[in-house]
Amino acid sequence: MRDRIVARTLLTALTPVVDPVLGPASYAYRPGLGVVDACQALAALRDEGLTTVLRADVNECFPSIPVAHARRLLGALVADDRVLAVVDLLLARRATRQGGGSWSVRGLPQGCPLSPMLANLVLAEVDADLLTEGFCPIRYADDIAVATADAGDAWEAARILTASLRRLGMELGADDTDVMSFESGFTFLGEDFGSRYPPALLDARIEEPERRVLYAAPQGGRIRTEAGRLIVETETDAEVLSVPTSQVSRVVAFGAVGISAGVRSWAMSTGVDVVFASRRGAYLGSFVPGAGSARPDRVRAQIRASESPHGLAIARAIIEAKVHKQIVVLQRLGRREHAERVRESISAMTNVLRMVPEAGHRDELMGIEGAAAAAYFPALGALMPEELRFDHRTRQPPLDVANSALSFLYTVMLGECVTALYAAGLDPAFGVLHSDHEHRPSLALDLVEELRPMVVDQIVVSASRAGILQADHGRTDEGRAGVLLTKVGRSGLLNAYERRMQTRTRGALPDFAGTIRRHVYRQAQRLGAAIVGAADEWTGMSWR
Repeated sequence: MRDRIVARTLLTALTPVVDPVLGPASYAYRPGLGVVDACQALAALRDEGLTTVLRADVNECFPSIPVAHARRLLGALVADDRVLAVVDLLLARRATRQGGGSWSVRGLPQGCPLSPMLANLVLAEVDADLLTEGFCPIRYADDIAVATADAGDAWEAARILTASLRRLGMELGADDTDVMSFESGFTFLGEDFGSRYPPALLDARIEEPERRVLYAAPQGGRIRTEAGRLIVETETDAEVLSVPTSQVSRVVAFGAVGISAGVRSWAMSTGVDVVFASRRGAYLGSFVPGAGSARPDRVRAQIRASESPHGLAIARAIIEAKVHKQIVVLQRLGRREHAERVRESISAMTNVLRMVPEAGHRDELMGIEGAAAAAYFPALGALMPEELRFDHRTRQPPLDVANSALSFLYTVMLGECVTALYAAGLDPAFGVLHSDHEHRPSLALDLVEELRPMVVDQIVVSASRAGILQADHGRTDEGRAGVLLTKVGRSGLLNAYERRMQTRTRGALPDFAGTIRRHVYRQAQRLGAAIVGAADEWTGMSWR
């Protein structure tokens, strides 16, 4: 009983560190994920057009997990030798012979609370081998489904899976490995799958907010209040939108949009923030009621952390969280036709990640982030439809529709981070990764790093594949370089962005559930706690 209590305590402490690196294929023994999520993921792949499924399981999974390898993987994530020593004691198993003598027992102890997490950590390598080759595995513990375009791809997935497990001293269950189709039907995790059932409930986790964000971009126009309503007008005073003020949670204005004194007074009295951005998507600033109420003790801690070893440790964690999520974007959205490009990029980014623990200054970390970006964005661009593909990231100004879309939503996301930091009693100007510079919201740039791939990059690629973002959604201004999004392009992206931000999830942060927007505020609070030393460390969110 005592060992189980200790193991469960360790599991609670280790999960926030281990879970973010487990990848997008694993659904068992993870907070906020389960059978329903795995089945929904498989149904979504069917609706994407994949017709065939490899069904397999790992033979004698827990007894065959290489414990020494699991321990090495855990040691790479956890620096505390005392914690690792306790883990070693809990994993040590010996069998005794009648009459005396004993020997070590292979594999993870079944029934130990740590075993499922460690099994996932080892099998994440198997998942990654499939993901890197453009396959879409869904693994629930030792039960595996890989959706593919045809039987040939399914058997190729089986070959990769077999080779990957053999490297670990493990093997597939031969009797349970087969290739099936949605048309003929099969069972996975107790759910019967067919060509239409179960339905993919893509909107099931989207919450309808009581109040919404108002985005306005009529150049030369203005936003004013009248009779308890917010009214957006064009330059010629034509009304384009009228909504009750009680239904607006924040205002985002792009370009030359005027804000009346009545709007400022309403925003100040009701705690609604107003974000200002250029037409090209550059963040300009925010009007945040209560922005002057940053706690002095926290601001002093921010300034101290900016050049301290403690702040550098947080900065390292921020870079690791971002690059891990960039890798997950490529794994989630890559398909067989992208395999070579994705494989090369992930390999380069993985090598870059190994440099993070040795970085001795935040300038070095920014260089590492730049090296990861140089490997990442060409692969991200290759995931988009042909007419929207790009070879590298361009900004100030963006030179194509896809880069313009990324810049546009990065700005919207940054504004949310500024507000979240103010709400946490922090000053967005003093960062731990980004140095303070004039009017730059450096800490908000720190906070937004992991959210760029997790929210924005996924939205832009998915929107392009769904036809929400199209090649004709860009325009140019005479005499100026760069591409601007059209009204239709902005509108489609903002709708997709709001849907993503209103998606409810649990397990992405320890003991917390809510929309992704609420998770941003929670991450700001956790970042503040790490900076002032109230928390041992800061960890990124787990992708859900």
